Amino acid sequence: MLRNVQALRGIAALAVVIAHISDSSGIERKWLAGDWYWTGFMHDPGQAGVDLFFVISGLIMVVTTKRLVAGDATARRFLLRRAIRIYPAYWIATLPILALFLVKPDMVNSSMEDPPRILESLLLLPQPGLPLLMVGWTLTFELYFYLIFALVLFLPLAARLPALTVWGVATVGLAYLFEGSSNPWLATTAAPIVLEFLFGAVIGWLIVRGTFVLPWLFTLAGVGGTVAALALGDFPGPWYRALVGLPIAVAVYGIVGLERRSDLVAPQWLQTVGDASYSMYLWHVLVLTALGRVVLVRLPESSLIHGAALIFSLVAVLVSSLIAYRIIEKPLTEMLREPADLVPFWTRVQARHAA
Repeated sequence: MLRNVQALRGIAALAVVIAHISDSSGIERKWLAGDWYWTGFMHDPGQAGVDLFFVISGLIMVVTTKRLVAGDATARRFLLRRAIRIYPAYWIATLPILALFLVKPDMVNSSMEDPPRILESLLLLPQPGLPLLMVGWTLTFELYFYLIFALVLFLPLAARLPALTVWGVATVGLAYLFEGSSNPWLATTAAPIVLEFLFGAVIGWLIVRGTFVLPWLFTLAGVGGTVAALALGDFPGPWYRALVGLPIAVAVYGIVGLERRSDLVAPQWLQTVGDASYSMYLWHVLVLTALGRVVLVRLPESSLIHGAALIFSLVAVLVSSLIAYRIIEKPLTEMLREPADLVPFWTRVQARHAA
């Protein structure tokens, strides 16, 4: 395991949580009494947690498949494992929102022009608006990348990064041809944000090769570049996320190099947060909304209480995420992962039967 990458996953999840706390419709503005807006400046940097997640995803896919032989059995096993990793925990987190949507549809993603679609939401397929579980829109991009990567697994190891590069070039072309498309499928495949997976794949390829050059310099340059990109603000057009993702990838490369070259490793508590990062990503909106409706809205107007409530909300998300990881995500994934190991066995059985 790349321990610093696991810690970065924790940072990414915490950043997204802070983005939703500090959003103009987040808990600080919506549920807490008073005119204080202390977290507002953290909203844009917090959104970069999604970009960090995408870069890490590209990196992990390359590193974890480096020894897999090319072929359809490998691609099928990869997709099955990814589906087991993504869908079950996501469905459980979606169920309470689905129940609410069936009873009071206007309470789910009411600020969006297009209401969520149930089938597309459950399968994480592209749709005009947000899915039932609003953070699911990023998982739609994840699944798209997994499908592309599964096709790449038909190729030998040496050809995989060039193939992903061709996909990246095609994405740039699609982004120019179909910019602003109202078709959700085109909007997904032509979104420049998917280039962040390619950036991560390049970092993964360097890790597999053991190429680590000047990790401190790349870490500082990547962090500085990320800060500079975020300082520009969200300029018009879809290319901003890719602009943020590039220096993030540089920083990730440097941080992994610090672990491999200098044995500089993030603290264990942050790695533990990284373990629970998917559960945190899935459940934090539900936790924050429940806190807002039940607890925060009842608090009196006080700057001291205001600050304490923000800290309490973040701690509540952390604790609930660790619990969800321990009692839902981890045991569920371990229980369902065994069938994935049966795929090569079942393929051999079919081959023998055919012979």
